[in-house]
Amino acid sequence: MDSTFIILTLAALLTSILSGTIGMGGGILLLAVMAQYFPLAVLIPLHGIIQLFSNTSRVIYSYKYFQKHIVIHFAIGAILGAVIGSQVVLVIPDTIYKIILGFFIISLTFIRSPKFKVKSQFKWISVGGVSTFLGILLGATGPLIAPFYLSENLRKDVLVATKAACQIFTHLFKVITFFMIGFAIGPHLPILAVMTAMVFLGNYIGKLLLHQVSDKWFLWIFQGAIVCLSVRMIFQGFLVLSK
Repeated sequence: MDSTFIILTLAALLTSILSGTIGMGGGILLLAVMAQYFPLAVLIPLHGIIQLFSNTSRVIYSYKYFQKHIVIHFAIGAILGAVIGSQVVLVIPDTIYKIILGFFIISLTFIRSPKFKVKSQFKWISVGGVSTFLGILLGATGPLIAPFYLSENLRKDVLVATKAACQIFTHLFKVITFFMIGFAIGPHLPILAVMTAMVFLGNYIGKLLLHQVSDKWFLWIFQGAIVCLSVRMIFQGFLVLSK
């Protein structure tokens, strides 16, 4: 078993514990880890499959709590976002993508998003559409849409379950899009199977820790890891471009 396999396995476990505990952050952190090892054409669909199972497991563990009206409207928007996103899937060099992804992840992590108080019935349709569209292009958008959930003043367990249920549709339609344009899953089945098992375990642990651990402790670790991984991606990208 090589070091890459071990790192990806642990990343799947630990990031799913993070998401299961505070409701967000794990997906984009896992994307940053996986970006160190996979090219763009493999990274986004593979990450999407893992996140699809991760969010599904979170809903299974907390199915009593998610808000159905939010999820239904989000799913409608996700369909529209996937249709549009499938027409503009990025075809750019991996080096450029990693630079863009590095800056994108850092901005999502540290730039404070405004609070939204829109109560329109189209709010969640719009959020679902934008989230899925950007997810197809860049991989993960959890922190970007988090303020919309926070503005609903949901209890922590309801927020975690509702956001996970919505993200199922984002990742489902993203994965379908990449399968339609030719993504081959076969060569990646071994690591996919192990990482999927780890996210189920991680989300179960996260559920147990949901009301036991301070969010601040997890956020410090999350932000520190995000900075290190993103800076590494940006540095590697510019290093290759300079040659």
